[in-house]
Amino acid sequence: MPRPVRTPDDIQDLFAFGRWANDKICEAVAQLDDAEFGSEAGGSFGSVRGTLQHAFGADWVWLERFRGRSPRALPQGEDLSSFEAIRSRWAEVEDERDALIAKLSPGQLEEWLSYVNFAGEKCSYRLGEALFHVANHLTYHRGQIASHLRQLGKSAVATDYLRLLDAQRSS
Repeated sequence: MPRPVRTPDDIQDLFAFGRWANDKICEAVAQLDDAEFGSEAGGSFGSVRGTLQHAFGADWVWLERFRGRSPRALPQGEDLSSFEAIRSRWAEVEDERDALIAKLSPGQLEEWLSYVNFAGEKCSYRLGEALFHVANHLTYHRGQIASHLRQLGKSAVATDYLRLLDAQRSS
């Protein structure tokens, strides 16, 4: 059973890694043309565009939950058809989430976060558990995007944690 408590420093490190890995994936995606970006490749969300839209949407939903709200759907009314639009809006959400995380105390990580999910069910997790989930969630989808890039004949970038450490140590 995973330990239920994480320190604020651990949470900040997880999100710093996730943001670095997201940036690496986005650098690779930025090289796609519009047809490749929207090309159906199977998987959970069909295309690189669909997968990035989901990634942004999930981060937005969780930020709203951390603020005490329970959105009943992914963001509505935003034009997220282009890579630039998704990346710009996603960076805003990441900035807002990072600011929230920077203020956390160890005691807050133990507090219960309750929200209503998309199916209308009430859910409750300790804040540290929910944050750990969110930090881990995009690992799966970055892997899907890497697979899509390979299917398109492009190089996929490595986003392993040890690659981040190598980059930090070499600079």
